Amino acid sequence: MADLVSIIIPCYNDGKYLPEAVASARAQSYPDIEIIIVNDYSTDPLTNSLLEKFAAEGITVINTAPGKKGLSAARNTAIEAASGKYILPLDADDKVDPTYVEKSVAVLDRKPDVLVCTARVRFFGLRHHEWTQKPYSYANLVLEEHKVLSASLFRRKDWARIGGYEESLILGKEDMVFWLDMLKDGGDVEILPEILIYYRIKPFSMSALRAGAPTECEKVAAMYAARPDLFHDHIIDFMCYGANFRVEKSQRECLFSWKLFSHLFRLEWFLRQKVKRLFGRA
Repeated sequence: MADLVSIIIPCYNDGKYLPEAVASARAQSYPDIEIIIVNDYSTDPLTNSLLEKFAAEGITVINTAPGKKGLSAARNTAIEAASGKYILPLDADDKVDPTYVEKSVAVLDRKPDVLVCTARVRFFGLRHHEWTQKPYSYANLVLEEHKVLSASLFRRKDWARIGGYEESLILGKEDMVFWLDMLKDGGDVEILPEILIYYRIKPFSMSALRAGAPTECEKVAAMYAARPDLFHDHIIDFMCYGANFRVEKSQRECLFSWKLFSHLFRLEWFLRQKVKRLFGRA
């Protein structure tokens, strides 16, 4: 009998796109899957109507307590309820190829040193092209020169080992921190050679910008503040990475977030110790 795979779908007012995500989960060639949708306090009538429909069709739908909890909390809630040996997060506006789970499970079954299995990615929606990036390495992951998308298969035990997704990250970058945490002590990422993940590019929301949507600098600062331990071995590269940020012209321009600088300067003692050890002066 095949090991169960839990496909978890966090949802917040995604009724416009949710049916495509669910259809791609249901279409998997792998014989043993469960689908769990976490409704993160959606206020959209279409979304809530669809969730009632999916629940009536046998899909597990979990409604969070009043108040939006965020993507990390929604994923953790879904995985806590999941029974699968393997977990595949799927955002409510994305979709995956019907053979994706089957091919990913085969990799994790065959290679215990591989902690994450993903695939090549194609954008759809506003843009239609393949996403190309540098090969996986931990350093490239730190610098976001390689990104592991959320729709990647991993073992539930590894989620438990690191304590799940970092729920304090409500501005973004939760996927990056999750993968860095999982891979910081070793382990590999295998990328299937086919395009099996489809990542939707949606219209840019000017209303979100006016409402104070976080800039990339602010996201990076929050990520570092939450988990500085993940960046210690690559701290110089990470400082350069942060210093290269430019905020979109429609927003205020800056070279770097002062919040991030303040957290990096707290690592002065760490860098001094590194230099001392390097030159045998510890």
